[in-house]
Amino acid sequence: MTWVPFELHPDTPPEGVNLAGYFRQDPATMARMYQGLKERADELGLPLNPPPILANTHKALMLAEGARDAGKLDQLHMPLFQAYFVEGRNLADDDVLLSLAAKAGMDAAAARAALTNPEYDQRIERSMAESRAYGVTGAPTFIIAERFKVVGAQPYEQLRDALRNIAQGK
Repeated sequence: MTWVPFELHPDTPPEGVNLAGYFRQDPATMARMYQGLKERADELGLPLNPPPILANTHKALMLAEGARDAGKLDQLHMPLFQAYFVEGRNLADDDVLLSLAAKAGMDAAAARAALTNPEYDQRIERSMAESRAYGVTGAPTFIIAERFKVVGAQPYEQLRDALRNIAQGK
């Protein structure tokens, strides 16, 4: 499996958006959005607390690309999710990101440089273009054999069955 950068809400302002305000016209949508995710997290015994803001994740993706180059992406990936979905931290905040980079064992100077590296901007843009070509609209999305797409945080059984069907040519 290869993690690729994908900005679910690229138009989110750098400071983020208060989720209650974002969904003020339809708060039930926000509740539904997190209900399925919370159910899956509970099934797996994972903590999940809906974050208070819709964060702009561009800098987090930039940092992740730096971590990829440093061989630390696996060490950074889970702390990013934990910070946002459990601790409610803003992934657009440089201090938050740099503290997560340190937890992942990244060099401090390299982590800081990753946040403004134009090469990482280009990688993210290429990834977004590829995602659009595949019709990706949500995360996670699994692209299998460059033809099949499984979208969303699906239960294990559903993902397993989809992979079996693909392997059997169904």
